Amino acid sequence: MKASELHAHMQKVGTWVDWSRANDKFLAGDPEAEVRGVAVGWMPTIGALAEARRLGANVFVTHEPLYISDPDPAKPIRPDHPWVRKKAWLAQTQMIVYRCHDVWDDFPEIGIHGAWARWLGFADKPLTEQKWYEVHRIDETTLEDLARRILKKVKPIGQEVVHMVGWPEAKVSRIALGTGAITNYAVMREMGADVLLLTDDGTRLWESAQWSFETGIPLLLVNHATAEEPGMITLADYIAKQFPGVPVHHIPVGCLYRTVGSAAT
Repeated sequence: MKASELHAHMQKVGTWVDWSRANDKFLAGDPEAEVRGVAVGWMPTIGALAEARRLGANVFVTHEPLYISDPDPAKPIRPDHPWVRKKAWLAQTQMIVYRCHDVWDDFPEIGIHGAWARWLGFADKPLTEQKWYEVHRIDETTLEDLARRILKKVKPIGQEVVHMVGWPEAKVSRIALGTGAITNYAVMREMGADVLLLTDDGTRLWESAQWSFETGIPLLLVNHATAEEPGMITLADYIAKQFPGVPVHHIPVGCLYRTVGSAAT
C-alpha cells in the first residue's frame, strides 16, 4: 500500500470532520511512497521517530504536531535548534509523518475519549456525552477513593500521581471525563457530573481550582498525554486491522513528567 491510502481511508470514515480545515494531513515525507511499516505514537519526538525507524517503519502516525511552533524567520536559527535537527533527520531518512487528530478525537467508541473511558473501566454507555466529553455513573464513593482507583489505572501509562482539588471525603457518583487540551470545567459540570477529571493542559488551575472551592464540585487532574495514550493504542490496533499485512507498532509516550515527593516525617 501507499501512505496516501491511509489518509484516504481516514477521509472516508471520518464523515464528521471538516476536511477542508482538518489538522489530519501529511507533515513530512512522500505520501505516494510504499509503506514498509507503520508506527503510531502520541508525539513525534526525534527519539520516537528514531524508534519507529529501528522497528522498520517508514510511516509515523502522530496525534500531536511535528513542530509545536516554527522558529521565528526574523531571528537567526541555531544549527542545533531541535526543529532544524528534526527537519534534517526527516530529509535524510525520508520518514513519512502523518497526523491523525481530528478524526480520531471523535471516532466512535475507540477514539480518544472512548478509549480513555474504557481504559479507566467505564465500559457502559455514558449517561450523557458530547464532543470531547463523557459522563459516567459510579457507585457512590469518596473523592479520595476515586482518585486512588484512577491512579491504579493510569500508573501503567507512567502517571505517578493524580492531583485532587476538593475535600477528600466528598461523596461523588457521576464523573465527567475530558481529554486533550480542552477540558472545560463549566461545560463538564453542566452535563450533570459531580466530579470532573481534567487534564493539566486543558485547564488553568488557578481559575478552575477557585471555581471548585466556591462550587464544591471537586476536580481530579492527570497529564494530557496520559489521557490520550489509550487512544493511541486503539489507533494502532485499528490501522493493523484495516491494513492487514502491514507491520504496525505502538510507540508509547505516556505521562510526560515524573514526580518527586518527600516522605512524611
